[in-house]
Amino acid sequence: MNHWEDLTEVPLPLPFPLKIIKAYVIRGSGGYTLIDAGLNCEEDWALWEQTRKEMGWRWDEVEKIVLTHYHPDHYGLAGKLQQVTGAPVLMSRTDAEQARFFWDEGSDAPEVLADLYARHGLSEDWTSRIPGHLRDFRKWVEPHPEPTFIQGGETIRLGDREYRILHTPGHADGHLSFYDPERKWLIGGDFLLPKITPNISLWPGCDPNPLKSYLTTLDKMESLPVKRVFPAHGPVFDTYRERIAELKEHHRVRLERMKDLLKAGPLPAAEICFEIFGRNLSIHNLRFALSETLAHLEYLRHRGEVTLEERGKTLLYALNP
Repeated sequence: MNHWEDLTEVPLPLPFPLKIIKAYVIRGSGGYTLIDAGLNCEEDWALWEQTRKEMGWRWDEVEKIVLTHYHPDHYGLAGKLQQVTGAPVLMSRTDAEQARFFWDEGSDAPEVLADLYARHGLSEDWTSRIPGHLRDFRKWVEPHPEPTFIQGGETIRLGDREYRILHTPGHADGHLSFYDPERKWLIGGDFLLPKITPNISLWPGCDPNPLKSYLTTLDKMESLPVKRVFPAHGPVFDTYRERIAELKEHHRVRLERMKDLLKAGPLPAAEICFEIFGRNLSIHNLRFALSETLAHLEYLRHRGEVTLEERGKTLLYALNP
């Protein structure tokens, strides 16, 4: 565990390619605040127990659990942690609703997603695996917490300091980051990562233009004076504006690559996805790759640079002359 003044990093293992989610504990005179939760699995629960014992606090000393967003690696253990600590779980209303949309027992989101992928040219041998794959995540997010809602523009006490709550959408519609204006520290969740690009995906029932939202967030956040970023994946870093510039360039290059692919003629999103990310993908990685491809193509469509046409049962993207 790494420590910075009142803040401790807690690396929790994940059973999929990211390998680690970094939660944080903030120490205050009134108790302890947990930032993000990990998955509800034995490994993450054991590591929270180990962290608690090494740091020397009891579960009833946790005063609040704060979530940056609803994705399983951040949200999954929040319900169990709430049961054990009795502490409130604070998150955005949008992400609480989307967690239920994707992970509730009766949700049809897995079938809706499979149908969306089929419409965009993904073959049945892939789409038939999507519902079961998505439902496999339920075991890692139950029980759901009973959340208390917070939103951008408010302030929140984390430990003994007042942080500004910043709405930083793109990776998730209700994603929140937390900024200490005195130390110029940013607890950024998946908004800004030092080594990998935050996944920007189009999901059914969510933001119809998430890449625009993310690029707008980068523009809005660029002027914030940040000396240190505490991300959910990768090491703590201080190259804040440089990283924003790198991510803007990454998406510019990817958009140009997609337009280049379309110069030869209309293509379904699935084919563009395989051209960019390759075909040797796990079902987990394919889901993110295709949804990210759709986010970029829909960004271009909203800008009028590509059009969407129907050919048989398949949707094709074409360059706008």
